[in-house]
Amino acid sequence: MDLPRLAKPPVPDPQATEQPGMSSEGARPDDQEGKMSKNLASKAVSGLKWGSASTIANAVMQIGYTTIMARLLAPEAFGVIAIAGVILRFGSYFANLGLSQAIIQKEDLSDKNIRAAFTSSLLLGALFTVLAWLLAPFAIEFFDNGNGVNDALIVPVVQVMGLAFVLNGLSSTATTLLQRNMQFKALSIIETISYVLSYLGVGIICAYLGFGVWSLVYASLTQTALLAIGAYVVARHNVLLHFEWSSYKPLFSYGSKMSIVSFLEFISISLGSILIGRAFGSYKLGIYDRALLLVSLPMHMLTRTVSKVIFPSFSKMQSDNEKLGRVYLSSITLLAAIVIPVCLGIAVAAPEIILVLLGDQWVESIPVLQVLCLGIPLSFITMFAGIVCDAKAALNSKVVLNVIFILVICGCFYLFRDLGLVGFALAVFVAEMARVALYQRVMRKVLDLKYKVQLQIYLPGLLNGILVAAAIYAVSYVMRGFDLPLMVILAAQVVTGAVALLTFTFLFPLRLLREQIGQVLSRVGLNVNTSTYYGKVITRFKKEFV
Repeated sequence: MDLPRLAKPPVPDPQATEQPGMSSEGARPDDQEGKMSKNLASKAVSGLKWGSASTIANAVMQIGYTTIMARLLAPEAFGVIAIAGVILRFGSYFANLGLSQAIIQKEDLSDKNIRAAFTSSLLLGALFTVLAWLLAPFAIEFFDNGNGVNDALIVPVVQVMGLAFVLNGLSSTATTLLQRNMQFKALSIIETISYVLSYLGVGIICAYLGFGVWSLVYASLTQTALLAIGAYVVARHNVLLHFEWSSYKPLFSYGSKMSIVSFLEFISISLGSILIGRAFGSYKLGIYDRALLLVSLPMHMLTRTVSKVIFPSFSKMQSDNEKLGRVYLSSITLLAAIVIPVCLGIAVAAPEIILVLLGDQWVESIPVLQVLCLGIPLSFITMFAGIVCDAKAALNSKVVLNVIFILVICGCFYLFRDLGLVGFALAVFVAEMARVALYQRVMRKVLDLKYKVQLQIYLPGLLNGILVAAAIYAVSYVMRGFDLPLMVILAAQVVTGAVALLTFTFLFPLRLLREQIGQVLSRVGLNVNTSTYYGKVITRFKKEFV
């Protein structure tokens, strides 16, 4: 990623007197800007390091959790949670009103702004908890289409999970302040501890004791509560309620538009679950939901850390289009070089992944997973264009784009409806291709980036993806012919994919990818001891790319 350049502070001249362009304190404005850039880069790098460590730990734990729970619970349980999640996410975008993004994006944030954000989040969270309890019986009627939706179970699940609104209202301001101040080390530790205690502790124990779908509910609420407690202990912001409109106005001005954008994104993301749940019932939705999770989880883990760091970083560069454009192109180039190969590799290894991680009862998910692997990487890659729009407050363009995307994906769902779940997955792929084209038009307008430049940044990832998928396919074809155990084949696929990706990324990269890796190494500034073996290796590696 093209992080802000680390400006080297000048050596002071003891003979020098105050010169033009130097403040009375003796610091040049450009020196101060360099120090600010260096501080931003340092925080960004620290955030990436800690976030990456947390992401890897959470990825390993979540894979284990998913594997265990898939064997303890039936597909209907996950379908029930998926339907409840759609209903609750519908309200979540209005329960926050975009205040979290407004706190991060606002350049000058006062204590009154913080109190206003906390007051709004808390009261809105409490209101939507009550609404979830009262409206759950009516909301679930949408899914009741005579296709096996268990109303008697989903209604109480929605009502209890509605407590997450008030819990999120208590925690959102604290977690957002940690992100704004780029305190990702503390945030990563809190998230990891809360996940271990809630999902690996409460969730698995309850499932083993026979709580069924409620084990998923209790795990989710426990994590939300622990995150709220941990975030506040670190952030310690003012919790006195505040009702002065002047403190709310700048937050709502940005946050209200952001809330509309987030709601439209929720509609586009959730259309699959909404339509599948209504058309086929909770069993088929559970099949689709697990396939979606298996491809979305690795992508989420790869991008969640970067996205958390990128938004506050982009917001601090919002007035410098040239620098923001360079960072955006670098981010997409590096992300695509990883995300696309990983997804194409998952598509090839889908049979082994499904059968090993989930079991024989999930075999219907295999073709769905393979098709989703074509569209989901595009969704995560275009996420960075969306963050640019957020940082630049170009929200009107984002609203129009999401409306068009929703129309496209609905049309595709209708055209491919006879193909069942595979048709829904194919519709996602076509719609994501359309979203890529739409965002390129927006970036042409917002950052003045030429279409040719925007298309070129996908080439390293696309080429790496084809080569990685070919390598995994060759190994899979040979090993499947010998009828080896599935676990052995999957392990060989993972090793082959990792080796191939590292080889094509670092040993034989395309020129564009080589340039971006070189910029990362030069700007991160690895401080190594060149007298040690590993220090010499890293130094030679840096010279190769820089």
